[in-house]
Order: sequence, then C-alpha cells, then structure tokens
Amino acid sequence: MNPVSQQLIKDTAALKQKKFRDESGLILVEGRHPIEEAWRAGLRLRHWFTLQDALPESLPGGVNLQPPAFSVDSVAMAKMASTNSPPPCLAVFEAPPVKTEMGGPLLLVLDGIQDPGNVGTLIRSAVAFGVSTVVLTTDSVEIWNPKVIRASAGMVFALPLVSITREGLADQLSAHGYKTYATTGQANALSYRQADYTGQCAIVLGNEGRGVSTELLKHPQAQALTIPMRHQVESLNVGISGSVILAEAAAQRAG
Repeated sequence: MNPVSQQLIKDTAALKQKKFRDESGLILVEGRHPIEEAWRAGLRLRHWFTLQDALPESLPGGVNLQPPAFSVDSVAMAKMASTNSPPPCLAVFEAPPVKTEMGGPLLLVLDGIQDPGNVGTLIRSAVAFGVSTVVLTTDSVEIWNPKVIRASAGMVFALPLVSITREGLADQLSAHGYKTYATTGQANALSYRQADYTGQCAIVLGNEGRGVSTELLKHPQAQALTIPMRHQVESLNVGISGSVILAEAAAQRAG
C-alpha cells in the first residue's frame, strides 16, 4: 500500500459535495459491491482506500484494481465517507456521462424525487425488473450523490441514465410515442394491474411530497395510475410503490 497525504484525504472528502463533484468530474463510491459494479461498468478508477485490518471478504474481489491503493485508519476513512460508520473500502472514479436523450422500450421516470435512498432503491429495482433507461428530471436529487450510489448497491452504473428538464421530458415522450403511466392517489385512477406495460412504455413516479407534477399528469399521453390499498394506509413510500409497479410490468413483459 502507498502512503497517503492529508491533502488527498481532504480532496476525497470534498467529493461528498456536489460542487466538488461537478468541478472535478470525479465521484465517490463506497463499499465492496458498488466499487465492483463501477469497475465492471468500465468506469476509470483514480485511486482507492481500504480500512486498516479490513476483512478480505469485505474488499472488492474479482476486479483488478491497479491504480494507487491506500490503507487508512478509521478516523481518515470516516472523514472521507458519507456514512456514519466508515466502510471497509472507498474509491474515487471518473464520473460516467449522463445522457439527455431517452431510449429503450421501458422507461422509469423519476419526477423531482429528492430522497437519495428512494432514488437508489428505485434504480436497483429498475435493474432487477428489466427497465431500459432511468430518466430523472433536473430537479431530482443529483445522480452521483454517494447515498444514491450506496442505496442502489452500485446498480446506478448498470443501465443508461438520462437527466432532462420536465419540458424536455414531455416533448420526448410525445416524439417517441411512449404510453405513459403516472402514479397518483386519485381514487378514479387506473389500477396498476390493469395497465398495459407492453411495447413502448414509460412509468412516471413523483416527488415524495407533491407527487407527479401537474404538467406531466396533464400530458396527452399520460394516464393516472394507482395502487389499491386498504383504507387505513394512506400511501406507500415511492421506492416501494415504484418497485411494486415495476414487478407487475416485468411480469407482463415476460408474457
């Protein structure tokens, strides 16, 4: 292992902030599985850190991590990590490009979702249930937030990501002829089991507080969608409700 400088620790810790990620083009990836997924996706590794005395099974395996590696104590790791307790390993990668054009037969659209845990959960479900592309409106949480990466278990690197304005999203949905289903709590909305997710389809999930934006709900091709529930449950977390709908979509598309 190489000796580590305090400046490198400081520069790595700064990547917890969007400003420094944008300026440097670098992202912070924490934990064994996210690091392995970033490597498999072909991201360029700058350097990585391991916690002193970390168990071998907690470190990346099956990948050839050639760039500089540093062994650090728990104090240094805690400074760099975004978690309350330091992970056994942490890496700095060059950020992959985020697209501005949508494509693929099944889209998951995240309209202004702010919680990084929800976004990470939904991306993980998107990979599990065969989504082609995840689309985020520009007022959603930043995709390379370390908490998004961690919550997705590194699946954020496994499929195309698009960042787009809400106006641009509506234009592209129309131009490409996507059947569009937008989740809502409206009692007269279509049950998620009655929707047809075959063919070109977009599933839109809304902000944790306000739901799907009015302009998307009023989009000519959009149909309101709901998950019927018992009356004592007012609503589901967006990560859970999105995963339920994606599972149904996957079952239909499997025939």
